[in-house]
Amino acid sequence: MKQGIAVAEQSNKPKRRLRPAQASIRERAHAARETQPQKASRLSRIGTGLKKPFGISHSFLVRFKTMRAIGKVLKVIGRILLPMYFRNSWKEIRLVTWPNRRDSRRLTLAVLGFAIVFGALVASLDYGLSHLFQSIILGKH
Repeated sequence: MKQGIAVAEQSNKPKRRLRPAQASIRERAHAARETQPQKASRLSRIGTGLKKPFGISHSFLVRFKTMRAIGKVLKVIGRILLPMYFRNSWKEIRLVTWPNRRDSRRLTLAVLGFAIVFGALVASLDYGLSHLFQSIILGKH
């Protein structure tokens, strides 16, 4: 009989509702990237080539046959002057999904808040331990 009462009491309690899990910044950025149509650039359709050396676009070089030689020379100069490390670094930076202004502000405030709380914790611990050691070692009260 007591078990029946306990079951009845439990069923009268309101059920706890959980908020839906919010997507992280990375998940939102990934979803936004997937919804945007991927348009192929001219360079990807043409193949690998000179992207914009000294402000001259690749399509400009392709249209005029006399400029192709200059384009090839600039391509060689670019390969010599810009080592693979810098070119690959630039490619990786272009792939980064940067947070928007609101997220940047929120994350910056979180870092500053953590730094202040952690700094206060370390300062109070330092202050307490210094007084403890002074009273033990030096005999001050």
